[in-house]
Amino acid sequence: MIPGSVSRTIPKKRRNGMLQSCEPCRKRKLSCDHRLPACGRCVRRGTSSNCFYHPAPLTKSTNITPISPTISDVSSPPPTSYEGTNWSHEQPAVHHTPQSQPARRETTALDPRPPGILSVPSAGILMDSSNPSSSKGRNVGFLGETSSSAVVAELNSSMGINPPLEAVPTAFARDTSIPESHARSGAEVLAFFQNMDKIKEFIDRWFEDFGNAYVLFRPMYLVWRDGLIPFVQDMMNDRRPDRLERRCHMIWRNTQQPLQHTGTTSCRDWALQSTGENLRWETLGLVLFIVSALAATLPGWDSAFKTSDGAWEKKTLMRTMLHLINACVDLTKACGSRNDLTATLLYERIIATAFVHGDTASEVWTSLGESCDNVVLMGLHLETKLDSHTPFFLYELRLRQFNAVYLMDKFLATFMGRPPHISYRYSVLQSPHDLTDEEICANWSDVQAALSQLDENGYAPESLRKRCRSAWRKAACLRAKIREDVLEIVIGPHVQDMEARIVNIRACEKQARAAMPPVARMDPEELIANLKHDPHYPMIGRGTEWRPHDVLCFLSVHVATLHADFLIERAVVNRFRTHSGKMIEAAKRLFSLVLKTWGIKDYLFEFQLDFTDMLAFYAVPPAGVLAMEMLKRDQINDPNDTLPRSDTLQQLCVLVPMLESVRPDEGNYSICNMGLNAIRKVLDRLLSKPRNSVVLDTGHEFLDNTHFGANIGNDADFLQWLGTVDFDANASWMDPSPAVCYTDSSDLVMHAAASV
Repeated sequence: MIPGSVSRTIPKKRRNGMLQSCEPCRKRKLSCDHRLPACGRCVRRGTSSNCFYHPAPLTKSTNITPISPTISDVSSPPPTSYEGTNWSHEQPAVHHTPQSQPARRETTALDPRPPGILSVPSAGILMDSSNPSSSKGRNVGFLGETSSSAVVAELNSSMGINPPLEAVPTAFARDTSIPESHARSGAEVLAFFQNMDKIKEFIDRWFEDFGNAYVLFRPMYLVWRDGLIPFVQDMMNDRRPDRLERRCHMIWRNTQQPLQHTGTTSCRDWALQSTGENLRWETLGLVLFIVSALAATLPGWDSAFKTSDGAWEKKTLMRTMLHLINACVDLTKACGSRNDLTATLLYERIIATAFVHGDTASEVWTSLGESCDNVVLMGLHLETKLDSHTPFFLYELRLRQFNAVYLMDKFLATFMGRPPHISYRYSVLQSPHDLTDEEICANWSDVQAALSQLDENGYAPESLRKRCRSAWRKAACLRAKIREDVLEIVIGPHVQDMEARIVNIRACEKQARAAMPPVARMDPEELIANLKHDPHYPMIGRGTEWRPHDVLCFLSVHVATLHADFLIERAVVNRFRTHSGKMIEAAKRLFSLVLKTWGIKDYLFEFQLDFTDMLAFYAVPPAGVLAMEMLKRDQINDPNDTLPRSDTLQQLCVLVPMLESVRPDEGNYSICNMGLNAIRKVLDRLLSKPRNSVVLDTGHEFLDNTHFGANIGNDADFLQWLGTVDFDANASWMDPSPAVCYTDSSDLVMHAAASV
C-alpha cells in the first residue's frame, strides 16, 4: 500500500460478526480483505470490474442492484422529493429568494435505485429501515441531521453502499382492503355528496364572491368539481345496495397511491390524479371545506340554506361539514397518505373547527398541533427549492402551506398565551410570490413572464387590481418572524435584554413596512374616512378603486401591527412595573382603529365573520385595559388626570352594541359575549354611581404598581378575570400585591369567587 493512502472496508457485517466478502471471493470461498472499490485479491487477479458487494447475497431476487465499485465520493446523496408514500428523485436546485426569479437546473442522469435521503446537509431521512424484513417499510417522515439514521445514511453514502431495497415503502405492498369501520365513515361522506347540485352551487358562489381559496389554487377546485359531477352521477345511477361501499373501496385504494409529478406536470394533470375515477379522501375533505367556509360567511337567512328538509340550515350544516372533514382526515391517515393535499386538508380543518367551536376551543389547538407536526414531517420547514423535477405550481403551493401553518400557529399562540409549535429559528421562511392562481398554474414560459414583472420587493404592479390574496399574503409573511419575537417577549419566562429586543422588533417593523407597496403603507384611518365619503375611492397610483377584499386585508395588516405594539407595551408594564401611560396609548390606537373599521361594515358586508374575529381578538382586549384604567382613575379622582374620560366612555358604550350584534351561531360568540358582560359591568360601575369625592394617594408608587389585571398572561384570562371580579368589594381588586398577578384562568375564577 502506498504510504498515506486510505483504504476503506465495507461496514456491513454478516450474522457471525465477520465483514462481508465480495461476490467473487464469496462464491470461490476465498479470503477477502473487504476493501473498496475492489478487494486486494480481485485487484491482483485483474478482475476489479467484477468485484462488488451484494446487499443480500443469500437471496435469489433478480432485481437487486449491486453496490457499484465506482462510487467513491464522500458527498451527501442527491436530494429527493417526498410525495406521499412515493420516493422520487430531485436534482439540487438554484437557491431562490423572494426577490429573485426561480431558475431550473438541467436534468442530470439519475441513479435508478429508490432514494431515502431528503435535501438537507448530512442526509436527513424520510423513511424507516429498521426492519428490513418488512416488505412495506414504515414511513416515519423527516429525520434531520442529529438523527441516528442520518449518520448511518451519510456513512453509507460515503462508502458507496445502497440502503436495503426491502426497506423502501411501496404502495402496492399495502393492504388495499378497507376496514368495516372506515367503510361506514366513507359511506357517510359519499352519502352527503349525493347533494352534488347543492355542493356545486356553494363552490361556484364561493369563487364568485371571494375569488380564491385559502391555500390551494382556484383552477384545481374547478378540475375537481368537473370530475366529481360525473362520478356522483354514476354513483346515483347505480342501484346496487352496496354502491357506496364499492366506491369507498375504490377511493381507499386511490388514496394509498402516491401523487405523481415531474417538472413538466401541469396543475390540471396533477389535479386530475385526485378526482373522477382517481378520487381521493383528501379531495373530498377539501371540497367539503369550501362548503363549510361559505356557510360560515353567509348570514343564516341567506337563500343558500333554504331546503325543504332543513338539512342545510346554517348551524346544522357547519357541524355536519366539520364531522365529515374529520372523517376524511381519519380515512386519509388510515391510508398512510402524507402529501401536499394532506397538508392543506389538515390546515383547513383548523379553520373549520374554529368556525364551529371558536378559536379558543381545545379541538382547535390539537388540530393546529397535528398540522404543524405534518409540515415538519414532510420537511416543509426547510428551504423549498425549485428544480427540474418540481413544477412551479407545486413549489408555490409548498411555500403557501408552510406560511399558512406558521402564521396560524403564531396567531393562536398569541391570543391564548401559549408557546408556538414551530419556531423560525429552526425553519426557513420563504415568501410566496405575488401572482394570481391562474398565473401560478400556467405553463412555465408564462410563469417566467409573470415573474419578470415583479418589482424589487417581489410585488406585481397590477396585483391589487385582481381579486386574489397573493399580495396581502406576501405582506403578512413579512411580519411572520416579528410576531414570534413579540410572543416570546410577552410570554417567555427567560427573556434577556428585553429593551434591546424591543428596539430590534420595532426596527424590523419599519423594514417590513418599507418593503410593502406604497398603497399598503397609507394611513388606515385616512382610507376609512375616504371610503365613507366615496365607496369608489381609488388606489394611490394604480388607477383602480379599492375593493372590499383589499380593504379588509389592508386593515388586517395594520390592526395586527397595532396589536403587536399593544402587547409589547403591556409586557413592559408587567416586567418593569413602569407607568402604564404608553400601554394606554397603544390600547387607544388599536381600539380606535377597530371602532372606525366597524363604521364601514356595510361596505364590508361580505366579511361579517372577519368582523367577529376582529372584535374578539383586537377590540375586547384593549377595551378591557381601558375599562380597568377608567376604574382606577375613578377611584383616584385626580384633578390633573389627562385621560379623556368622556371619549373613553363613549367608545366603550359604542362597543356594547357591536358585541351584541355577534350571532350565537358564530364560533367566537362566547369570547365576544364574555367581553360584553365585562364591559357592561364596568360601564354600570362608572355610570350608575357618582365619582368618589375623596382624593386618594396619587403618588408615583401607587400609579406604578396598580395595573388592574394588565399583568395577566393572555387576553382570554384577562377577559375572564374582568368579567368575574366584583368592583364593589371594598376595592380589593385594586390590590397591587404580587398575589393578584394571575396567569391561570382557574386562579382568576377562585380569587373572584373569594372576593364576593
